[in-house]
Amino acid sequence: MKIAFVVCEQALMTGLALPLEMFYAASRHRVRHRRQEKLTLQVVGEATTTVLTGGLRIVPDTNFDQADQADLVFVPPLWGTPWPVLQGSQPLQRWLARQYQAGARLAATGTGVGHLAEAGLLAGRVATTHWYYLERFARRYPAIRFEGHHFVTHEDGIYCAGSINAQTDLVLFLIEQSFGEEALALVERQFMHELKRTFSTPYFEPGGAIHHDEGVSLVQSWVRQHLAEEITVDALAGLLDQSVRNFSRRFTQATGESPMEYVQRLRLEHARELLRDSNLTVAEVAELSGYRNPAYFGKIFRQKLSLTPGAYRKVVRSKVFAAG
Repeated sequence: MKIAFVVCEQALMTGLALPLEMFYAASRHRVRHRRQEKLTLQVVGEATTTVLTGGLRIVPDTNFDQADQADLVFVPPLWGTPWPVLQGSQPLQRWLARQYQAGARLAATGTGVGHLAEAGLLAGRVATTHWYYLERFARRYPAIRFEGHHFVTHEDGIYCAGSINAQTDLVLFLIEQSFGEEALALVERQFMHELKRTFSTPYFEPGGAIHHDEGVSLVQSWVRQHLAEEITVDALAGLLDQSVRNFSRRFTQATGESPMEYVQRLRLEHARELLRDSNLTVAEVAELSGYRNPAYFGKIFRQKLSLTPGAYRKVVRSKVFAAG
């Protein structure tokens, strides 16, 4: 697997250093267990001379002409006003187009999304950017469908993140997809205080979990209000007066999840909130989250998060403060 990290004028180095270190940590876990081919990480710039940006000096490993064909390319956000950099970075934008046309996935953050827009890669596609520039980007690039209600978007192998925090969510998702849950758990322990949310995707994408089925939305709302109760597919289908088969097909088509996968995900999210924010026992958390059997709750929780409920509580509460 080959990942490229773009260095350019006004690049915000956090947008490169953080994903680079997270992917490196994930790959080292897999190398130790001999289950992953070599991971190549390249820092790529227009030239291999020192770039001064954000008070830091960095020397790219290679230039656009000599860089490897990547599987994934990260484009950083930009400090300050992005327009002069976007207008003067044609070599970078042409390289991004070549990488994408050769099969690379692209991930841009904040105003770095402008490089993809200038390269013509987002026309007709969904995208997002930093909230401060969203309206101006939408006016400047009217052919792009800017999504203002989600921090990460994806379409056709192009990911856009609105902020560094959103990029972190995306990187966690990509690490899980590339290296598995064990490597993800390692990265979370090293880099995050809070553990990740359980999500099938952390972003908006056409055809994804955001849908227009009002009936399914009503069922989802009902589930959120009755998590502690017994919930069956029969009962959910009855809310829409449909057969189980038709309802299950309709729900999955709208959300990308089966009805009970959705229920399980919400229950675990609720359980994590209670473990973090309350002093309830694990058994009480299980019951309030809809699990009548604490042992089964513990089993499911560990399968999904690679931690027991008690260990999760200890991790998310480990950072405490006191007056001197």
